[in-house]
Amino acid sequence: MYHRILFTFLTFFLVYSCAVKKEIPQQFEGKLVYQLSGRMITKGAPDSTDIQIVYAKDSLLRVESFTNIGKQVYIKHIPKNRAYILMDLGGQKVAIQTIPEPSPNAGKYIFQPKRKRKTFAGQRANSVEVKIPNIDSTFSMFYLPHISPEYSEAIPGIAGLPVKYTIFSNDELIDYELI
Repeated sequence: MYHRILFTFLTFFLVYSCAVKKEIPQQFEGKLVYQLSGRMITKGAPDSTDIQIVYAKDSLLRVESFTNIGKQVYIKHIPKNRAYILMDLGGQKVAIQTIPEPSPNAGKYIFQPKRKRKTFAGQRANSVEVKIPNIDSTFSMFYLPHISPEYSEAIPGIAGLPVKYTIFSNDELIDYELI
């Protein structure tokens, strides 16, 4: 009698553990390199203004951007929502502590998922049509659904990490693509 109860319990436990999908969230660690293109950006410039590098490790984010006036590093602690901007302005080093605020256009983006998929840096990305606020056109963008969007502040409300996207900054459209 005892063996029958034990066998029944183990059978139910085995069926339950195999039938229930367990989703273990994995924190992202890695380096992302984006190629930038736009009206004011020179491709292949020797000062690397057409490249943005993102380093992510657990809850920390580091974004390196190269501008005409010097290198800028943005470091953010994601759970605490605290950040520093480090700038090298012609030999002068400047650090600015910031508290990132939500984008004024957050919640105004309109997303229309599409069936199209494409591979970026060996990762399969999903497609979405995005209507950007204050612009009268729709853009096709791609994102990685298995990586949290918290590692990018570019497109608020997107369902994953954006890998090919367009933003409107300083009255200019800038395209980003993960390489």
